[in-house]
Amino acid sequence: MATLELTQTQSLQTRQEFKLIARLEQANLLEMPEENFHRLISEIENSPLFRKLYQKEKVIRYQRFPRTDISPSFYQLKEEMVVDRGSLDVESLLLNKEHIVGQIQRLGLEKFKRYFLYPDEPELTIEEIAQECDLDVSEVQVIESLINEFSVLSEFYHPSDLGPERGVYYTKVASVERKPEGFVIGYYSPSFARGRYSINYERFEELKKSGIFGDNEAKEAKQLFRKLELINTRKDTITQVLQGVVEKQALYFESVDAKALLPFSQKELAKKIGLAPSSVSRAIRGRSIVTPWGAEISLKRFFPRPREFRKELLRHLLETDKGLSSDEAIRGKLWEKFGVAISRRSVANLRKELKLPPAQGKCSLCSGRETR
Repeated sequence: MATLELTQTQSLQTRQEFKLIARLEQANLLEMPEENFHRLISEIENSPLFRKLYQKEKVIRYQRFPRTDISPSFYQLKEEMVVDRGSLDVESLLLNKEHIVGQIQRLGLEKFKRYFLYPDEPELTIEEIAQECDLDVSEVQVIESLINEFSVLSEFYHPSDLGPERGVYYTKVASVERKPEGFVIGYYSPSFARGRYSINYERFEELKKSGIFGDNEAKEAKQLFRKLELINTRKDTITQVLQGVVEKQALYFESVDAKALLPFSQKELAKKIGLAPSSVSRAIRGRSIVTPWGAEISLKRFFPRPREFRKELLRHLLETDKGLSSDEAIRGKLWEKFGVAISRRSVANLRKELKLPPAQGKCSLCSGRETR
């Protein structure tokens, strides 16, 4: 009996250790610099095993995230990059590849998306894609490889304009695009725009039983799947955070008015999307997005504290309504106009922080005890 209990205890401890290791790996992956993360993806996707699982055996597919796309600037910048030799890495990337860039432009955006970025027909072979696009097989392979290379170097041709803050350097990850169906997240990285990896484990087991994969290759495939699932975790987290921000601050993206930013905590978002607050914190750290009107804003700016939110509302109210006779009148107007309930003392304190003079006169309601 004692032996059984010891075995169960050890088994539970082992499972807990595995979970801890998985969480640490996820945390490390969230904090990995964008360039290193996309280089990891490029190495994996260029490996013979991944190509076999994706192109030949159809075990791996891409699954796009809803309300996401590739940023329009990804395609528009191709021609500019041929001319702009500002970065040695970009120059090296495009060296002797101007012909391929021209082929991408000739294909047109829709065809490029259909056959290379978001393959609608994953069952097509590389030869069939070449035929559909009037390309050589070697050209198709170069274009596919180039897409991953663009992901690795995305921060070179989409550099952040935000200066470092307390040692944190920013990476511009996406733009918010206004489309007929609503706001869409336009990723600068093709690998993010393609979405997460969908792995058909049942098909893999069937292929393994039929002898398509030997023991060593099957073992390597399982290790590969584990890496892909970890990559999925980072893609899922960042996409959920961006979608949560866009949904919560939709009025701001509509109005182009900083006063429209709603109070929003990382804890609130974490609870809504089912993640740990620490994961949300890691996801927003050092990342920025571009608004529909072209301004780059750090993700942390979309999480204003309630006090800062109230202060901005108070500033806006006092700038636009000159007829308020007292702090109590201001308090009532904040509730009437914005649904914000705060005490008269809080109004006075916020007003002092804004260095605004006290309201003239005194409301009869303010006599006696403070109204809260």
